[in-house]
Amino acid sequence: FFNGVPRRVIFDNARVAVKKGTGKHAICQESYAALAAHYCFETIFCNVRSGNEKGLVENLVGLTRRNMFVPVPHIDTLEALNKLVKIRCQNYINTHKVISRQQPVKAMLLTDQQHLLALPMRPYDASQITQCRVSSYSTIRFSTNTYSVPVKYTGQTVAVKAHAEFINIYINGVMIASHIRNYRRNQQILQLKHYLPLLERKPRSILHAKPVHQSLSSKLMNLLRTTTFTDKELINILTLCVEKGEPAFWQRKGEFLTSHTIKPQIKDTVLVQPVNLVDYDQLYQKGAVAQCKIQV
Repeated sequence: FFNGVPRRVIFDNARVAVKKGTGKHAICQESYAALAAHYCFETIFCNVRSGNEKGLVENLVGLTRRNMFVPVPHIDTLEALNKLVKIRCQNYINTHKVISRQQPVKAMLLTDQQHLLALPMRPYDASQITQCRVSSYSTIRFSTNTYSVPVKYTGQTVAVKAHAEFINIYINGVMIASHIRNYRRNQQILQLKHYLPLLERKPRSILHAKPVHQSLSSKLMNLLRTTTFTDKELINILTLCVEKGEPAFWQRKGEFLTSHTIKPQIKDTVLVQPVNLVDYDQLYQKGAVAQCKIQV
């Protein structure tokens, strides 16, 4: 955003940044040391109980809240929030002037940028990287959740790169799957396209498969259950939904329903007479149970 790197960055002594020690005796966590090495800035840690060393930061929290988050943003995704905040930051730069300064913020930023270090050729990769084995269900497990991969990789070892918003899965350096990261616990995130080859071999499981239920709307699932589609037609419908999205099916619905009938539905209620246990209760009360013992 600033098109440059500050020469020094001041950190507090939180354990996410400091492995042990405090202030000038602090030993940086490996991840923060790697970040500093990538951008070539000097890391400085505050001394304990020295609020004067970071007072500006505390004030800037309030300034940022008032200027960037008032009114409170109402958004659906983190990406939308980032875009909105960036626009508000740019508006602040273009229009604001600090009372105690002679120049507006925009002019001071241009001066500041002349003293920043140059950006490296590529941004720092802050992802968490680990290895996982693909289970018999064609999934890998990361941070209590399971994510699907194409069924042909079952049993193989893959590399997982977890970013803040998405998870990428690689094998031999080639990305084979990508998912939006889920921060809930014990969730199954399954993509229908990963299971199409398996469903083609076992078409009778289509209407019961969890990847199908996760990917298709309840409206389409109800249509598949109540219409006499052949196995091949069901696979063609799933393939169309994977390649072009479910709206493409509804646009071509008439082609698939030609010469097909709706499965008959049972409309008459089947009445079952309740069992009368009065005679049994009377026998039990009279001690007749003892007479029912099997004689050998």
